[in-house]
Amino acid sequence: MKKLLLIFLTGLFLISCTHEEGLSMQEYKEIQYEQAFEKAFGKISPTQTWGFKQTATTRSAYPNSNDWANEGYNVPSAITDDERNAVLEVFNQKGKESYTSLVDWNCFFVQHVYGAHSNMDYLMAYDPAGHSEILYGLPEYNYQPHEVVSNDDHIFNFNATDGSIQLMINSSTQRFGFHSSQDSKKHYWFRMEEINGSYYVGIDYEATGQWDNQKEARDYVYNDWIIKISPGKEIPPVDEVKEEGMIICEDLGTIGDFDFNDVVFYAKVWKSGKTNIILYAAGGILDVSVAGVNVGSVMGKMVNTGLKNVPIYSFTAAQAYSSLIEIPIVVTSTDDASNVTSYILSAQMGKAPQKICVPLGFKWCLEYKPLYEAYPGFKDWTTGAASTWTGNYNPSLVY
Repeated sequence: MKKLLLIFLTGLFLISCTHEEGLSMQEYKEIQYEQAFEKAFGKISPTQTWGFKQTATTRSAYPNSNDWANEGYNVPSAITDDERNAVLEVFNQKGKESYTSLVDWNCFFVQHVYGAHSNMDYLMAYDPAGHSEILYGLPEYNYQPHEVVSNDDHIFNFNATDGSIQLMINSSTQRFGFHSSQDSKKHYWFRMEEINGSYYVGIDYEATGQWDNQKEARDYVYNDWIIKISPGKEIPPVDEVKEEGMIICEDLGTIGDFDFNDVVFYAKVWKSGKTNIILYAAGGILDVSVAGVNVGSVMGKMVNTGLKNVPIYSFTAAQAYSSLIEIPIVVTSTDDASNVTSYILSAQMGKAPQKICVPLGFKWCLEYKPLYEAYPGFKDWTTGAASTWTGNYNPSLVY
């Protein structure tokens, strides 16, 4: 009875605060989840990645420069001073108002020629197929994770230094752009020119942030970063498995049980982006979709967690993904006033996770059996005191 009274009073407190501080119930739910998680498991290590690869990975850049020539690619010669001077003579002049590509290559080299502006974080080519990206911390999405389909192909491992070169495969020269550190936005002002039989792209910098220190007007001189693009020899890629693992989830429907069995699935991501998924369990009460497939529709709810058993369900995702953490797990909830809220489960480094990547063969928790009881080593792993945690478990508390 005391527990029910506490939950009721907490609910009244949260409702009153939403009006007072302007936060939504979903935002309060996430705050409440974060607090409850750290109370149960301890202070989270700031470098804890929850089993996911959370460092930047390349989509189309192929950085194995030692192998390019051996694999049949036409590696261009280094940029000479004479070549650079000839290019600057063109791009130092005020540009034409046409931002179109003169060539359309899907396999090409990118070489640094001149620049770049100190606030240009990185360059982007064009991804014609499109890929899924999860955006964080943007006011237009109420600072909640938001999935978008992006055609921006980050040119990874490419710097504004002499000799910097990168090979792009399965990409496109249809468009180029850059990301600005001033306004945290992407911009696409480029000019392509053919000079002495080769092709070059110049970028015109701008920043359009809200504050004065986030603004910088264009000057229509496309020399803030100049690159040379050269055709490469495309070799049909051999598709291989890039990443695989099991993912266990908390849907925030019931905060504090921490059984992490609201959704349990296996995923295999191939280098091509093809993604295979096997749904194992659904112990949550809210509507959940994994990679666009509604779990309740294909499996039901409260299944394979000790209450009801159903066959597993496997499918190939309709969207291509480049990593396990990129696979969207979308939860939809409806409150008593019929307000519908959808959110994407996240696993941000150093924050309370709503999903965790675990090794193949992991035994997930039975219904209402918390992870810290089933796996005693999880607390030490959370705080950074241990590097592993899944080997020691209580057989009576797992499925």
